Amino acid sequence: MKLRKQTVTKSKNSVEPDFNGSETWTGEQFHRAKQSASDYYRLNHNNADYKKWVLEFIATDEMWKDTVDIYKKVPESNFHSTIGTLCRLRLRGMPDEHLEWNKHWESLPGTSGTPQPSSHYINKFLAELERKSNEPEEVKEDTEEKKVEKYVPTIQQRIWQASSMMSEFIEQAVDDFLTDKIQDFKSISVLKQLRQLQCKQPHARNIKNFYEPHKLELEELMNPPNTSKMSEQEQDLWTQLKEGYSIYSAKQIRTLHGFYVSIDNACDGIIAESKANRKPRKMSKKAPEVVVKKLKYKITDEKYGTSSIEPHKIISANCLVVFNCKNRKLGVYYTSVEDPTGTSRDGSGLNVKGTTLERYNEEKSVWKTLRKPVEQLQEVKELNTRRKFENWFESIKTTPVKMNGRINPETILIGVY
Repeated sequence: MKLRKQTVTKSKNSVEPDFNGSETWTGEQFHRAKQSASDYYRLNHNNADYKKWVLEFIATDEMWKDTVDIYKKVPESNFHSTIGTLCRLRLRGMPDEHLEWNKHWESLPGTSGTPQPSSHYINKFLAELERKSNEPEEVKEDTEEKKVEKYVPTIQQRIWQASSMMSEFIEQAVDDFLTDKIQDFKSISVLKQLRQLQCKQPHARNIKNFYEPHKLELEELMNPPNTSKMSEQEQDLWTQLKEGYSIYSAKQIRTLHGFYVSIDNACDGIIAESKANRKPRKMSKKAPEVVVKKLKYKITDEKYGTSSIEPHKIISANCLVVFNCKNRKLGVYYTSVEDPTGTSRDGSGLNVKGTTLERYNEEKSVWKTLRKPVEQLQEVKELNTRRKFENWFESIKTTPVKMNGRINPETILIGVY
């Protein structure tokens, strides 16, 4: 069965692919082997190897064997991994055309047309290379001067490739089960093996996405839908799904579904572990002067003969006394995270964000209207402790009103405790 994921990259310790006898392979076997071989030669070899294999292939081909000396003079940089891989695979037993693979290719989603024989691409490459070698010298020199940007995979592509390598044991287990080499997956601990492969959160997300479609297909087979309510297109897709899995028994489908569920659970476990072990981002602590720089308040008021304290003193204070010059209200903000030690510990006391107070107690923080504001504000200035202020504030008989945390241009910052 086809797995919907990118090609699996091989390590440098992989054995070189051998295509002897590949004409008897199924289309899917040939497809997977060809993809794996392409990655093997791309990652483990260079342009010198690609040129060597092309020359070896030319020497065995009736159409091109007389042109070996011409291609020996061509620089190695003109030989890429695709042509090198094709020639190497032909030398190692790959047939020029594989009819079963052509059928498999045509059945894949997103593909169109029938693949050409490998000789078609080899001949086209050699003809183009011969044409370039016959160009005037100045044209060739101009071409060589052009800078060719080296391909550098992105971080996401590297993670995807690593995820594909980590899932190879899953691929092998599914193949062994479908070919009756194993009867179940009891001996395979997906979570344990992923941990051994140092699978991290981004890898687990990719692996989960690799096998999620197969799990959903099997769930649909195990719980058939009501076809009477389906459109013609939906019925056709359902028929194709049943036909695709018709060669497997109901027990095999249940067992395979259980394995995909275990893959899904293992990936969720890796993701949860990664989140739990993630170190919290260290926040840089801003100076109080920087925190309050956007605060809009009234510096001084001549009518009431009072002035504001420095606004940075609000940060980490346990309470703040303010006076609104417009409506004659005196208010006190109490913090909801009080620091009894008075050492301004992080996360304690009042804080400012823009023009709004944070971490204040909405129930305790209240306004009271002053009947004789000039005299009463002078009294407040003489109250040098929090206890004295609270006793004085309690003696004011006007109705208390809850505060909203906003500091505006009519607000005088009387003091902090």
